[in-house]
Parts: sequence; C-alpha cells; structure tokens
Amino acid sequence: MYKDQIRTIYEHLSPGYRRIADFLLTHYQDAAFMTAAEVARATSVDTALVVRFAQRLGYPGYPELINDVQEDVKRDLRSVYEPPEGDDSPGQVLQRALMQDRNNLAYMHLHLDGEAVDRVAETLLGASRLFVTGESNAHYLAGAFVMRLLILGMPAHLLPGELAGQAAQTAAIRPGDVFVGLGLTDMTPGVSVMLKVVRNAGAKTIGIVGSLADPVAAVAEHVLVAPAQTVGIMPSWTAMAAMLHGLSQVMAIRRGEPTADWVLGANHYLSVYSETLRKHLTGLRGTTKSTSIKE
Repeated sequence: MYKDQIRTIYEHLSPGYRRIADFLLTHYQDAAFMTAAEVARATSVDTALVVRFAQRLGYPGYPELINDVQEDVKRDLRSVYEPPEGDDSPGQVLQRALMQDRNNLAYMHLHLDGEAVDRVAETLLGASRLFVTGESNAHYLAGAFVMRLLILGMPAHLLPGELAGQAAQTAAIRPGDVFVGLGLTDMTPGVSVMLKVVRNAGAKTIGIVGSLADPVAAVAEHVLVAPAQTVGIMPSWTAMAAMLHGLSQVMAIRRGEPTADWVLGANHYLSVYSETLRKHLTGLRGTTKSTSIKE
C-alpha cells in the first residue's frame, strides 16, 4: 500500500519528494481524482517528479499509484456507507437501518437538482387545485403532505386509495390542476397510470420517487428522487418524508404573508376550540357533582 511504502522511505526522500509524499498522506481523498500535473501544481514540483516519485515507490507509473490511492478512498466510503452485516440482533438491525437511512439522505442531498426543485415549487404554487396520492405506505405520507399544505392555505386534496375514487377524480380534471404522485417502490402501477391519464388530459404532474426506475418517474412531468433503499424487506420512507417536509418548508417561505395569515387563523381556531372544550368539560364535572350530591 502506498502509505506503508511512503513511511518506509520517507526519511530518505528529497524535499520535493517529501512535498508529494505529504500531500498524498494528508490529502489523499483529493489526490485520488487528480492528474500528475495537478498534483505537481499542488506541491510546487515538476510533473516529471511526480511520475518519478510513483516509480520510487515501486509503481510502474503514476496511474498505478493513483489506482492504489483510489482504493484507499473506496475503503473509506465502504466503512462509512456500507452497514456491517452478520449480526441480526435487534440493536444491530436498527443500527444498519439507521445507517442506510443516513446514506439515503446523503445521496438525496448530494444529487438534488436545484432547478428541478424550483420547477416543482412553481408548479405547486401555481395550482388551482392540488391532488396528492400514493400507494400502500406512500398513501400515508401523501396524507401527511396534504395536511401540511392545507395548514399553509393551499388548495390540497388527498386522492382516495381505491380505484373508483381515483377514476372519478381523473374524470373531473380542470385547467390548472396539479397531481403529485408518490412512488415509494417500483410496485406503483396505479399511481403511474393516474399520472399518465391526467397528464394526457392537460393536468400538470409531479412524481416523487424512490428511484428513477419507478414507473411514476417515466410518466411525471417533474421528478424528484428520494431514495428508498433499505437493509430489510420493507422500503425506507425516511428520505421521502424528508423530501415532503422540505417542500412544505419551501411552500411556507414562498407563500409568505398568506401562509402567516393561515397559521394565525389556524391557531385562533385551536385556541377557541380548546376554550370551548375546557368549558364543556367543566360543565360536565359540575353536572356529575350535582348528581352525586342528590344521590
């Protein structure tokens, strides 16, 4: 391994060689993706010296050295992103599931397309009516997302999970309607069929999917990916829940004053409801006491 080889001969290296050695030891993650010329510029030496340094370590040339450095980076990634296997105790299974969720979130963060998010946000904000649907577990996420949008004062509706209700809604499409389909796994034929039908009828469509292999991704006009990879048999909904949460935050900020008004109105309603409930319960306790005294 290049690190061991460097340590073996480090005391006998020239100042130029030492600069290259120090760079590879302390910045190997950067060096793994650099050419010999780029390493030379980073260490203020000639490119030829970088090549000779690789040969001094026993490699035929620079490409072979950098292949070894890249393997070192791969080992780092595997240790961080590949959950350990073998131990199926409850604690370790949970640990692997959490690590996979972290990996899904990291992947979503690294590969998030800002322009795609902008287009989705504009589509949601411009909807005259907004319908959200999902199959199986994703249907519950759809319901939570709709509740968030309603709190923000948006015209959101949760589509029914059964076929007849979905068919009735798709038959009443109006200009400006937006349909959001959640595809947690590849097994989402109903959502993909619905998005295809409503898109052909003129509605705008958004797909939030676990992978681009999801059939929803093939038919939606705008697509955002929220990885659903898991260590067990059930797909993870963590990244999709995070994506929906993030979109609801975007909506809250973009809507500005209307959102604030709706939140104030909702808080007022809850305050009045709580006070009414308190008085009702107080009245019930008073009635109970009177009955007990008479008895």
